[in-house]
Amino acid sequence: MGLPLLAMGRHHARPLWILLGLGLVGGAILKLGWYFADALVWAPVVRRRVPRTRVLSVMDHEPLPLLRLTRNSATTRPGVLGLEWDDLEGKRHFAQLGPVVEQTRHTLTRTVQWQEATLPVGQLIRPSTVGLGTPASRGLKYEDVLVPAEHGLMPAWLVPGGPDHQVAGTDWVIVTHGYKGLRQDALRILPTFTALGLSSLTITYRNAHGAPRTRQGVYRLSAEEWQDLEAAVRYAQEQGARRLLLMGFSMGGAITLAFLRYSPMAPHVHGVILDSPPLEWRSLIRHYARRYHLLPLAGLVEWLTVIKSGQDFDAADHHSVMTQFETPMLLFHGSDDRTVPVAHVERLAHARPDIVEYHRIEGAEHVRTWNIDPAAYEAVLTLFVRRVLPNQE
Repeated sequence: MGLPLLAMGRHHARPLWILLGLGLVGGAILKLGWYFADALVWAPVVRRRVPRTRVLSVMDHEPLPLLRLTRNSATTRPGVLGLEWDDLEGKRHFAQLGPVVEQTRHTLTRTVQWQEATLPVGQLIRPSTVGLGTPASRGLKYEDVLVPAEHGLMPAWLVPGGPDHQVAGTDWVIVTHGYKGLRQDALRILPTFTALGLSSLTITYRNAHGAPRTRQGVYRLSAEEWQDLEAAVRYAQEQGARRLLLMGFSMGGAITLAFLRYSPMAPHVHGVILDSPPLEWRSLIRHYARRYHLLPLAGLVEWLTVIKSGQDFDAADHHSVMTQFETPMLLFHGSDDRTVPVAHVERLAHARPDIVEYHRIEGAEHVRTWNIDPAAYEAVLTLFVRRVLPNQE
């Protein structure tokens, strides 16, 4: 009698093990989804990793000197590269390198386009493809200002574009950085605006690096951050701005679109420049889920994000309201963008060719469209500014 009872016990135990296994798997899936939901909207302090990079040699060459340096994930990026270093007295210097002309397994060589001081052979330097320092690193006079906004004073850089670049004029551009970005991301393009006589205000927004935080400390993916851009527009007008342009990198572009969509001040804007903007976030969640072979989790991540932070994905879905936009737009996007796929943003260009001037930059990564061919980028930008702001010199 004992053996049948034992067999029966094993038979009943099997469903319990199955249920326990399913519970563990379900818990793991929920935990993984929670992690990605948190990563999507949590706004951490931005600490950009700078690979250990050393200047190995500087060689005379025509028309430009050549610099050999350590090969790593930063120095191999396509296009233009910025460098920063401190001399023995602690003074900070900057240089700009052209594209890679030669590389080995451990080193690579680039042209030196300009340098503030002699490049220090043997010394460690800091490379960047987006921007280093302040507007002073680009030879621009600027002022640190504070923009009053809902959650406090938002730090910004004001580069005057008026007569002799000593005072702010009446034509302004407001530049907004992207998701987990920094104001330094705008440094590449500020000299072009200054040369055009535009005063530039490079801003930040709630929960971004160096800005006041909200109680939850999360990004709203443009659904609320546009209010800080509106505060910047109001500040610019109080300082004498009469004609306004907006420029947004990455999520800064989404914030710009949200401003056009929601702000009663949108009619004051004559044109916008968008570089690598996300138009909405549901398809991007699916993109990342597919990229990490977790596509079945996409819906769960979206649901958990709403539960965790109250995120309003509809309010940040600017693709669904593209027919409402009336402001002229200049759109740059890179073919090699893995953060916001080029097909994602081309929907805007194809849907609104009446207002969107689109430039697809082959080989460019996310928010690095300028780096591939700065002169071409700046020429396109200059023509757009002169078109939407007539009489601009």
